[in-house]
Amino acid sequence: MKMENIIEKYICKPSRIAVVGASTKTDRPVYGVMEYLTGKGFTLFPVNPACAGEMIQGLACAGSILDLKDKFDILSLFVSPKNQQPLLDEIPQLSYKPIIWMQPGAENDEAEVLFRGKGYEVVKGACLMMIHKVYCGD
Repeated sequence: MKMENIIEKYICKPSRIAVVGASTKTDRPVYGVMEYLTGKGFTLFPVNPACAGEMIQGLACAGSILDLKDKFDILSLFVSPKNQQPLLDEIPQLSYKPIIWMQPGAENDEAEVLFRGKGYEVVKGACLMMIHKVYCGD
């Protein structure tokens, strides 16, 4: 799928996003991006094993993407490559293939090649919030 199609189908029309690396800390970039996307009508699923069971911006945080009962369209990574392996092991266990979105700082060339080879769409180095602001109006 071309980036234009991803933007049209999943960014300009609010979609369902699992946010891996979600945080209760308001000074983290992920916090601001979540706040923005929620305000634009996106359905977010915070995921962070360190915050499992806590509430982040009024949403229950899961410890793993496998704990999420609802399907999501985009798997947004706010986790550095050195901390991604547990997540990368979980992705193929899903019964569907979400778009894997590597936020700035979460780019992982090896994982990109691996998951593209398995038929996943991968977006690398683009911020969901900025793409929405630029292409979908604010």
